[in-house]
Amino acid sequence: MRRAPNSSSGFTFIELMIAAVIGAVLVACAAQVYSQGLHIAWQTSQKAELQQDFRAAANLMQHDISLAGAGALGQQGLANGAIALPNGAGSVVSVYPCTALTTCNYIIGAPVAYPSYPAGAPPTLYSIIPGPSLGITVDAAEGPTDIITVNYADANLPLNCYLGTMNAAATSVNFQLPAAWASSCVLPGNEVTPPSLIYSSTTNAAGLQVGDMIMFSTTNVGVVTGPVITCAPTGTNLSCFTVPFAVGDPGHVNQPAVASGSLLPLAGGNNLSAVRLISVTYYLTIPPASITPVNPSGIPTLMRIQSGQQPAPVAENVAYLKFTYDIINSSGVVTTALPSLPAGTSPTQITKVNIAHMSMRSQGRDTQSRSSLSKYGGYEGLDLQTSVAIRNMTMLQQYPIN
Repeated sequence: MRRAPNSSSGFTFIELMIAAVIGAVLVACAAQVYSQGLHIAWQTSQKAELQQDFRAAANLMQHDISLAGAGALGQQGLANGAIALPNGAGSVVSVYPCTALTTCNYIIGAPVAYPSYPAGAPPTLYSIIPGPSLGITVDAAEGPTDIITVNYADANLPLNCYLGTMNAAATSVNFQLPAAWASSCVLPGNEVTPPSLIYSSTTNAAGLQVGDMIMFSTTNVGVVTGPVITCAPTGTNLSCFTVPFAVGDPGHVNQPAVASGSLLPLAGGNNLSAVRLISVTYYLTIPPASITPVNPSGIPTLMRIQSGQQPAPVAENVAYLKFTYDIINSSGVVTTALPSLPAGTSPTQITKVNIAHMSMRSQGRDTQSRSSLSKYGGYEGLDLQTSVAIRNMTMLQQYPIN
């Protein structure tokens, strides 16, 4: 019997099931396409963030390394010279990097001693200080990371416009501004007079702070240990500031009772010329605060600590940091890509710093990626390989992508 054309009967159960299955397949396909779109968008944002952080970190590090030993504003830099630190009878080993009067325990929870070249020589401050394999180990297969320290003259404070007088105990210096400035007194920017030496976060950020390292005539260094105060200028001098260099800095640079490598040889000296050094150390650490359930081992972070200030993070997820060095001997022979300085050489012979690896991985964890990096929390990485000539500031940059 045929069904009447105006029948009100609906779909059969089998027809409904077939329609439901087809609908479910279509919905699943649409959801899959949507999910893949979201994933691609997430990957794109991760790549953009990674590249932005990578370039910022690379540019800052290259800038600092290129300035190693440089002078500024008519001031003499350390160049390829070296300054012996306190040594001999009664001395304590000088260490770095340090924060003000607080601590120097930043490299695997401990300070690093200033190097001695050759072994047994006095500890010495160089314009560039290699630190091969002194850093943390992020990946056991790759081994320990490196640290590096550079020192150069500060371009923000024309301290050489002042003339210093060291007290008899070699624990403080009176810096006075003469009425007639020396020809080497070069002012930064639009300044018309040398700035005050008293630091103010609002009115004079270039002033001296606790922890600043001061170099006297490329022969002696001291660390500021307290606030700068005014003093009465003598003669025709325009202003006077007293800067303390007392015992107690955590890096043990100030040891006025030690005869060799301290400020004691300058005791009672007049017309001392001084320069503030910017001392910068780069190293990797895993801050406890960064530990998350996604990455139980923590997030390895590239840190930068400058001249007694608090360490500042440069970039997260930097998993490997290695340097090599090109050196030149007295005969003009250049040896390249040395991971550490061989016996009989010193940092004064370094002509080029090679960033062999600054490996950085993406912030996010891609559960769909098969990359070996995903087990560390990042599915994609970049590896910087750059050479920086530290005295003529030429460089060759490469940005290979893993």
